[in-house]
Amino acid sequence: MRLIAFIEFAAVFVGVVAMIAGQYFALPKGFHLGVFMTGAGIALGGLEAVVTRRMCFRASEDAYETYAGAPAVIVGVMALLVGTGLIATAYLLADGLWHTTVNYLTRRPAAVLIAAGLLLIGIGALLMLNPQGRTGVVWTLLVRVPRSLAGFILVVGGLAGIGLGVWEWLEPRAFDGFVRKLPQKLDWLL
Repeated sequence: MRLIAFIEFAAVFVGVVAMIAGQYFALPKGFHLGVFMTGAGIALGGLEAVVTRRMCFRASEDAYETYAGAPAVIVGVMALLVGTGLIATAYLLADGLWHTTVNYLTRRPAAVLIAAGLLLIGIGALLMLNPQGRTGVVWTLLVRVPRSLAGFILVVGGLAGIGLGVWEWLEPRAFDGFVRKLPQKLDWLL
């Protein structure tokens, strides 16, 4: 097993065990440490994928070679985003600012919309890629075309999420008015 993969798996495993133990034994600092360790393991995997352009969490050197390059970088950026989010969550929990931050993000969701948009774009791009995959007319019509269409829809949805996040950040009052009127407009469409 590769050493870096062992460290990534160990950090995530120790983090999950620490979260469970922290909840079970009522040790809040243990839970916070577990969230941090899980985030650090995922972020380390993402950093490895971005730097090496090969998939993270690979147990052997030759695993997932067909996904080397752009798919690995996309997965790495997504893992880096999730890992840093978990690390930030651990710090917010440890400082007692978690509920304040959640309340603020509920009122001003620009950061959440942008992060969700980036993740949707990454998932959609991965669905549209076909690294050294199967070929043939039947496979293309029954698998690749629907998968690419779903990926395209996710990319468009991600771009819309980023656009909404930027709009909420720059013009929060106009965004709030749009959100208030949205249920009425959706009822009119149905």
